[in-house]
Amino acid sequence: MTYTIFSRISRRVSTFVGGQSSVQLLNAVTGLLLLRLLSKPEFAIYSIALGLQGTIAILTDLGFGGAIGGLVGTRYRDRRVLGSYIGAASYIRRILMLIVSVIAVISVAALRNVPIEGHSSKEVVFLACAVLVTVQFQAWASYYEVPLLLNNRLVSYYSPQIAAAVVRLASALVLFYLHLITSTTMVLANTLSIVLMGLSYRYLSRPWIEVPKALPREQAKEMIRFLLPLVPGSVYQALQGQVSLFLITVFGHVGQIAEVAAAGRIGQLFLLLNSSNNVLVGPFFAKTPRSLFPRRYLYSLCAFGAVAALVALSAYEAPGLYLLLLGAKYRDLTAQVQLVVYASAIAYFAGAMWAVAVARKWIFWWSGSLQIVLLTAIQIVCALTLPLNTSEGVLMMGIFTALGALLVQVVHVAQGMFAHARMQETEAVPS
Repeated sequence: MTYTIFSRISRRVSTFVGGQSSVQLLNAVTGLLLLRLLSKPEFAIYSIALGLQGTIAILTDLGFGGAIGGLVGTRYRDRRVLGSYIGAASYIRRILMLIVSVIAVISVAALRNVPIEGHSSKEVVFLACAVLVTVQFQAWASYYEVPLLLNNRLVSYYSPQIAAAVVRLASALVLFYLHLITSTTMVLANTLSIVLMGLSYRYLSRPWIEVPKALPREQAKEMIRFLLPLVPGSVYQALQGQVSLFLITVFGHVGQIAEVAAAGRIGQLFLLLNSSNNVLVGPFFAKTPRSLFPRRYLYSLCAFGAVAALVALSAYEAPGLYLLLLGAKYRDLTAQVQLVVYASAIAYFAGAMWAVAVARKWIFWWSGSLQIVLLTAIQIVCALTLPLNTSEGVLMMGIFTALGALLVQVVHVAQGMFAHARMQETEAVPS
């Protein structure tokens, strides 16, 4: 039995490494290629557009996609149950998407006359529309990928992502050789790739789910009760994630925006690690029996910490390797690159702990509030003490923010393990 479990886990890990490595390699090549093909102003605009896309995606999801696996748990083979949770999440998200879209349209209308270097007001409106379309199909991907993950269909899970990454890379090369590559055309190419991915996931998930036509009210209420404590934190996370670009946009200039975005590309090299939290860690611990959980979690924490330490050490010992990837325009960003890698290592460790917390339903009334209060306090102190008119100062704030987020997860683990112990004691008492 032990050998069978080990063999199954090994196959799953090897498929994950192969698939995720392919996706990350293609995306990394595209990102590093754009650093060379786009001018600094164009790359700055492209980065801001992607940042807004990420913010809107979080605001219209608020954790519902990630909660599906934890709420379904061991019932993932029931097509109706799994489909009901996906249907409930999709319905809630449509409402959130409508609200955010109205706000986005009003914002674009209000800022339509604000000059943006090299971009007309029509281009800005087009970029905003492309971002909204991208977010819609991105949601399809995040919801309809869950059945594939829970049923260990990793080949089907990675195929749409690899296809989308190929589309982005091919689009960049074609647009460059046609002399049409700009931030606007690359945002459009990104939208096309996400549409392809969302449609693919919706098609591939059909054998594993049965989504009801009517709103599954019971599942919707359960999801809302489960995630309500996290809503303030999710909103804060959506806005806080773009603090670096916002601060350097306000206090710096377009060149420094590009520097922060370029250094951030190095952080994307470690998305393989972050993706493992959703693809491997979350589903694994969601299906882990309560009696086996403590020992497995302890071993996993040691592994998470070792990986994070190795990532940080690589930037400390060999920052030149990362600078080589950025190219000549960004060869003076040694300190910035190191800060980004350190923050990525901390974020990976905190993200792994959070994936387990969601999988085990360790969501408490203070979950969102503690994060908001602590991280806001850290950012206020940083704003008063750090030089936020430089890319290095802004990225240093990212280090302190990541440490604050890690502290929140440590508190989560302590409370969660206490709750776990109480549940075991309750089960041990004979009825």
